[in-house]
Amino acid sequence: MKILKGKIINHNSSYNGEIIFEEKINSINKIDNVNFDNYIIPGFVDLHCHGGGGHDTMSGLSDIENMSKYHLKNGTTTILPTTLTATFDDTIKALKGLNKYIKKNKTNVIGVHLEGPFINSNKLGAQPPFTQLPDIKFINNIEKEALIKTITLAPELKGSENFIKLLLKKKIQVQIGHSLADYKCCKKIMHNNKIGFTHLYNAMSGNDNRNPGVLTAALRDAEYAEIICDLFHVNEENIHIAYKCIPKLYAISDSISATGMPDGKYSFAKLKINKKGKQAFIKKNVLAGSVINMHDTFKNLVKINFSLNQAVEMTSFNACQYLKEKFLGKIEKGCFSNLLVLDKKLNLKEVYFNGKLIK
Repeated sequence: MKILKGKIINHNSSYNGEIIFEEKINSINKIDNVNFDNYIIPGFVDLHCHGGGGHDTMSGLSDIENMSKYHLKNGTTTILPTTLTATFDDTIKALKGLNKYIKKNKTNVIGVHLEGPFINSNKLGAQPPFTQLPDIKFINNIEKEALIKTITLAPELKGSENFIKLLLKKKIQVQIGHSLADYKCCKKIMHNNKIGFTHLYNAMSGNDNRNPGVLTAALRDAEYAEIICDLFHVNEENIHIAYKCIPKLYAISDSISATGMPDGKYSFAKLKINKKGKQAFIKKNVLAGSVINMHDTFKNLVKINFSLNQAVEMTSFNACQYLKEKFLGKIEKGCFSNLLVLDKKLNLKEVYFNGKLIK
């Protein structure tokens, strides 16, 4: 039995109190007339993460294990390792053994996010040129090795409509991304379906006044969308616009293996990238994912005038609502004890995962 005391910050409430917990939270008691020196928030949730600490999802199970540990030490208690657009052979090789690993180990990995390969070859961004048309056999075979929680695809591709229906029957969350679809195409698949959007604003058709595209569909009609908050992929003003328009917007890191590493040259999607400061580039002006973790993301949100409650909402709660994870992303009795202790400057002091002190 452990006890934490501090100012408890949920997505919808803040109060001074103590949390009594083991693997799950046993009870929470409010404490009046006390000013604590620390905040207690839910562990971060990252549904789009390619790597970190020098490790990459596409390099296989050992790297997935080590990248997840890097992010856990930095406060991410729930994570979806994310693939790149690749051949089936390379994708299955990367994910081989993941289901068995999750079953045998207490890990923050709860499944995977497939980013491609069913995306538009004319909207690759930093993705490799291995796109293909929708193929349910690809999905069926990947599922033998890894639980697919989300998939990014382009709905304008031939065969997408039926493919999306099959994915939804499998309870795989479908996200539009790396797409040149028009508004009508997006709206058609959004009808009666909980469709998400991948790294909002980036690698998608825009909000053109005469030719509305993916971004228009997201801002006008979406309930959920992910967004990178490194303040380079999307600027401050557009993050706030998205928050106003999309009820359950959530932040993702989109981090790559160079995250947490010194400046220098690294490999990403079999391409050479240059990490300098808080950015990484494939070419001079092509960003190669981000090089921040979710703790950096949380601090960035507060920096651009989101409240602590809103920052928790965007880095924990909304993503769990998207995946229907009822016992994650909030500090309530009966929820898993995934807890972070921050000082008043938002530095990370302690990380608890399923009640166990990690840092």
